[in-house]
Amino acid sequence: MTKANRLAARTCVAAIALGLLSTQSAQAQTVSTGTADEMEAEENAGETIVVTGSRIRSSFDQPTPVTMLGGERLEERGITNLGDALNELPAFSATQSAATAGLTPGPGLNIGGRILDLRGLGAVRTLTLVDGKRFVPSTTQATVDTNMIPSILLQRAEVVTGGASAVYGSDAVSGVVNLIIDRDFTGYRVNGQLGISNEDDNFTRQVGVAGGWDFGSSVHLVVGGEWEKADGIDACRERDWCIDGLTIVGRNPLAAGQSPDLPASNILPGASVWTTDFQGITTPPASAFTGVDLPVLRPIDGITFDNDGTPRRYQLGSYANRIWMVGGETGTPAEENVYFDFPIISPNERFSLMGLLTLDATPDLSFELGLTYGGSDGRHRSTAYRNIALTIQDDNPFIPRSADPTLDIPTILANSGATSFSLGKGFDDVGPVQIEATNRVFRLVAGAEYSISPDWTADFYYQFGRNSFRSDLRNNTITANILQALDATSLNGEPVCRVNADADPTNDDPSCVPLNPFGYANGPLFASAADYVTADGFQTSVTKQHVAALNISGSLFELPGGPLGVAFGGEFRNDSLSGDTDPISQTGGFFNAGNGSIISGEIEVVEGYAEFDAPILGDVPFASEFGISGAIRQTHYRRSSDFAQESTVDATTWKLGATWAPVEAVRFRVTRSRDIRAPNIPELFGPQSVRTGILTDVGNGGVQVIVPITSGSNPNLLPEKADTFTAGVVIQPETGFLSRLRASIDYYDIDIADAIGVLGQQNIVQRCVDGDQLSCSLIERDADNNVVSITDTVQNVNRLIARGVDFQLNYSQPLGGNNALSLVVLTSYVKDLITVDSVGSTDRAGQTGLRGGTPPGVPDWLVDATASLDIGDAFTFNTHVRWINSGFFFPSFIEPGDPGYALTDPNSVNTNSLPSKTYVDLLATYRLDLGFAERAEIYAGVDNVFNVDPPNFPGANGAGNNVLFNPVGRFFKGGVRLTF
Repeated sequence: MTKANRLAARTCVAAIALGLLSTQSAQAQTVSTGTADEMEAEENAGETIVVTGSRIRSSFDQPTPVTMLGGERLEERGITNLGDALNELPAFSATQSAATAGLTPGPGLNIGGRILDLRGLGAVRTLTLVDGKRFVPSTTQATVDTNMIPSILLQRAEVVTGGASAVYGSDAVSGVVNLIIDRDFTGYRVNGQLGISNEDDNFTRQVGVAGGWDFGSSVHLVVGGEWEKADGIDACRERDWCIDGLTIVGRNPLAAGQSPDLPASNILPGASVWTTDFQGITTPPASAFTGVDLPVLRPIDGITFDNDGTPRRYQLGSYANRIWMVGGETGTPAEENVYFDFPIISPNERFSLMGLLTLDATPDLSFELGLTYGGSDGRHRSTAYRNIALTIQDDNPFIPRSADPTLDIPTILANSGATSFSLGKGFDDVGPVQIEATNRVFRLVAGAEYSISPDWTADFYYQFGRNSFRSDLRNNTITANILQALDATSLNGEPVCRVNADADPTNDDPSCVPLNPFGYANGPLFASAADYVTADGFQTSVTKQHVAALNISGSLFELPGGPLGVAFGGEFRNDSLSGDTDPISQTGGFFNAGNGSIISGEIEVVEGYAEFDAPILGDVPFASEFGISGAIRQTHYRRSSDFAQESTVDATTWKLGATWAPVEAVRFRVTRSRDIRAPNIPELFGPQSVRTGILTDVGNGGVQVIVPITSGSNPNLLPEKADTFTAGVVIQPETGFLSRLRASIDYYDIDIADAIGVLGQQNIVQRCVDGDQLSCSLIERDADNNVVSITDTVQNVNRLIARGVDFQLNYSQPLGGNNALSLVVLTSYVKDLITVDSVGSTDRAGQTGLRGGTPPGVPDWLVDATASLDIGDAFTFNTHVRWINSGFFFPSFIEPGDPGYALTDPNSVNTNSLPSKTYVDLLATYRLDLGFAERAEIYAGVDNVFNVDPPNFPGANGAGNNVLFNPVGRFFKGGVRLTF
């Protein structure tokens, strides 16, 4: 973003704020609290709103906890994206967003997607619906990107925070998010917003437009769309908290009989990469690090080079292992860190269009036709090629000479009798991988609803959806080519690749151009050599979904508490996925984040369900309401691929629940359910790719190494089975000032067997050391016990257990006249988030740090509070506070003061405690009386008012935890809203 553009952006935001303060006239506008607990008591013109949790058309209170987020929440927060608004709620974890693209680089990276993840159990376990209907998977992980649904048309989002597979089908293990479209909207709605960070980056602009029209008395059309673009934030060097962030520095392996003076891992400031220096450095063998704080260097070791290749002696810091060094000459770590050279927030752009046509053909028969078209484009940057131990032969013509015999490499080699040496280098001069991802979604849904009788209704819908994804990975390093280009010799006085000068003509490569690794982008052949060692790769995938579903609901007879409601129906679903990749990827030839796959897979689903609601008692002593409910669903899956044997899976899911209100002000609810999640096509048959990652090898003395990691699909997966229990109480007093209070407390316990997920390379090695044979089978070691590679494809990792309590409080208080104060507090307490395997359990509840190569955890306590103050008819001030409790960095680390802490323990660390963080956001809204508009507002606000940084701790993005903490800093925004 240019300086002129930054100035223009700030001027626009400032102008909006100035307008907010200077405008004199106003028009009355009611502001809702935005988030309300479950199906309670929101009525419009006397019509009860029946919310998600059941397919039975009844106002009977369901026992499953449901949270509602109204469209007002987006306005109160000045949020332009539905996914961002939902991800603020404590029950959600923002594991996939524009700020987390660096966690899973690869050919299937959906850059900038907003994916919903309830309970931190993985986005694939959260089912996202639109108006109660499935939405075509819009990511390469078979999840729904909420970017594709225009938030300007959102009436409300209903969140079932418990298992609901028996009602809605597979994927509803941790819950369901049902996005309700404002299908009855009439008129015109326009909004626009600008925003920019305190550091003059992440410039964001958004525009939304919607219209609704009646054509006669029986036809209604709603159309809406929005566009948003964010410039993102470049690499770690753009933020002080990241550039000066702490780093995990592993202790050097100990010599026999020595006592350590450092724990196995040390989280330290001022650490930087040294053995992959951008100018190159001669590197010592692994044995040089044994039992010492600094490696024991031979004369050939520790020689680095200026940009032009001139040799000089490298200045080591106070401590150095094979990757990291503390202090020394490298300088600011993030300025020269080939491992973390990717955006903090990836630049992204999205658009979404939706239209819904409804027709009342007769009083009993209605039809609907809906179209959705959306897309997203994102850019990311993956790391460049690096190697800590390249073998350079003594006849390499690029070896620079020096008049100083202690720096003259040929002299040193001759004196030692060696014919080669090791060189480490991060090839920033060749350049990182540039990733461009494009996603397009098309969805058509046609439905009909028929009132069979006053008590019975049938509805049917058919959906076709298509998602087209393409990822282009430019400037990706070809591993074989760069190794071939670096192995240079001379022929007739000219540098050539050795394969073209040896005695074997069968290995000749006429296109090979020798690459000079000494210095930075050095020599006349460098540009041609860089072209030879890099190429562009791609990955495509096309997802198609057909859904046909029939539901019939009604009431059978009267019970003391009301009619016995039932629903039953069936669904057919066909999901298919196909994809292609480039020839180099097909052979696994790219070094990092770029090896795509040919993809083929199809899943066919046939299922039927039945459900009942039985209001047993009503309006009797000690039972203002008492009822039970239940559901059962039988499902058959057929799975096939061009590359795997066909298989079938059958599953039965069920749910039982009860509600009891001894008085109208207090209601208890309880549910027990069996839920399933069958592996989806990307998990079974999707792409596999190879990337590299840093690993502390606790199975080999704690040495830190860089290893290739294979990630992606696994055709041998089994379905997940989840047992879910929820119990809670809702309190809503009826009289006095407490009648404006609503509160709920709900306990949940989710136990998932055969859970599908990745273990993470660090966990794989750790669990192997602990005795888990599955983990050991995923590690390849050489004869010297060094890790050669890690397989981290998705696996059935035994069990996932999530337990906790959700709290919600809503309160509104009139302040006289047209003044009012409303408060919404959402709190989540997570007692357990446990992964269990054959050797024990790992609990990630309370983990607020994020270590590279491991799954994220969740805070044990998280509070989200919004206070809205109406002053007269003109002003509304909103304050949003988000508090994240203190936590730990990594679950297996043991720090001083923990039971069993010992320096000799491979899990010992100098610190493992992260502080709490509190974020405060402010937004002011001013309503104008423009005469021609039903509603006109301008607003301005600041997110992260106090510019709170993420905790100064290591992270998968270089520093911090972008899943949980705000990586942007203070952010200014302002906008306008008009309704005609």
